[in-house]
Amino acid sequence: MRVLALLLGVLVLGWASVWAEPLDLTRAKKIALERNPQLRAAQAQIEAAQAGVRVARSRFFPRIDLREVYQRSDSPVYVFSSKLAQQYFRAEDFQLDRLNYPSPRTDLVTELSVTQPIFNRGREIVGYRKARLREEMAHLLREGLKQRILFETERAYLELLLARKRTEVVKAALDTARANLQTVKSRVEAGTALRSDLLQAEVYVAALEREFLAAKNQVEVARSRLNVVLGMPLETVWEPKEVSFPSDFALAPLPEWQEKALKYRPDLLLEETKLKLAGEEVRGAKFNFWPAVNLRGVYEYHSNGVGGVSGDAFTVWAQFDFNLFNGFGDRARLAQARAQETAQAEEVRHYRRRIKHEVEKAYLEVLTARKQVQVTKAAVAQAEEGLRLVEKRYREGLTIIVELLDAQTALKRARLNYLDALYAFRLAFSELLFRTGSLGEEKK
Repeated sequence: MRVLALLLGVLVLGWASVWAEPLDLTRAKKIALERNPQLRAAQAQIEAAQAGVRVARSRFFPRIDLREVYQRSDSPVYVFSSKLAQQYFRAEDFQLDRLNYPSPRTDLVTELSVTQPIFNRGREIVGYRKARLREEMAHLLREGLKQRILFETERAYLELLLARKRTEVVKAALDTARANLQTVKSRVEAGTALRSDLLQAEVYVAALEREFLAAKNQVEVARSRLNVVLGMPLETVWEPKEVSFPSDFALAPLPEWQEKALKYRPDLLLEETKLKLAGEEVRGAKFNFWPAVNLRGVYEYHSNGVGGVSGDAFTVWAQFDFNLFNGFGDRARLAQARAQETAQAEEVRHYRRRIKHEVEKAYLEVLTARKQVQVTKAAVAQAEEGLRLVEKRYREGLTIIVELLDAQTALKRARLNYLDALYAFRLAFSELLFRTGSLGEEKK
């Protein structure tokens, strides 16, 4: 049954490789950016903010309104004013009976009004500046999300590659164990080894077979996680291409990475933009003490029905409103805005310190991971040579089976540790780029 299960697994992997779609890291990132729903939502927020800027800009332009009114009444005041507006007031209309008991009268009014804001306590100015800042914040939110998506995509892609490589290492260890099992069988048949050696070798092979199956399951889990990040159907099968692992490049000093983070991190820039927004709130609160100035013009056309008598008139005026007293609410609003600005300034200072710490942590992890690559690579060479010597000694009957199995385990562990270190280094460097806000593009 065990052999049948392994054969079935090999066939499944073979079929999967035939139907697998080739995928490199660049294409994976492109797919993730195109299909991620959060990124599409962020783009919609940018469009909404841009529309908000247009709304705020429109408040600087004059407002033009057209009003049509139909009125009919026998109210003395209404009839009197309607006749005046229609320019049809006569001397006999001063008779007391006509004034006190007028006949019903119709007045069709067409009113065209134009209002030009000049300065409404800074509402137009501050509103426009705040709208522009909100648009900038929407772009920064999208950029921060894009950076995270790129990082998560690279992490998932590397995890899939690592899972496949670990499977290859375990498969190689299994092949080596099976070959050594044949050596043990030959020695047992020749009477130069105990049957207990054969049992231990068979148990070791069985354990590696279980580990091989678990490793293949991890490949499927990693593939499914990559599909989640990419926004693809979970059953999509990929044939990922290898990525480079240069570990001997010159790493810039830590202060340069920290300076880059303070300059390009979208979340920090977002907090700084919030500080600017708080400053506009203070500006608006100060403007509230200033007067409001507006110009307005109205043109009216009155008629006593279609084809009836009519008259028109226009009015133009400038309006000044002074804020003399508002229950100290304006002073409270200014104090509130200043306190919020101070709080946001402190938040920005804290954010800058936290970012410098994050970059330092990521930088040190890169250095540590690079050293681990060198150490584990040397350990693989030592374990390979150790296994070669132990195999030779066991074939000559100079050592026991336990030493052979330990050497096989040591080589497998050394190779797995090297793989883990190699991929950890690549991921650590990607995280350093992510922590500096420069993942996915070159910053100058």
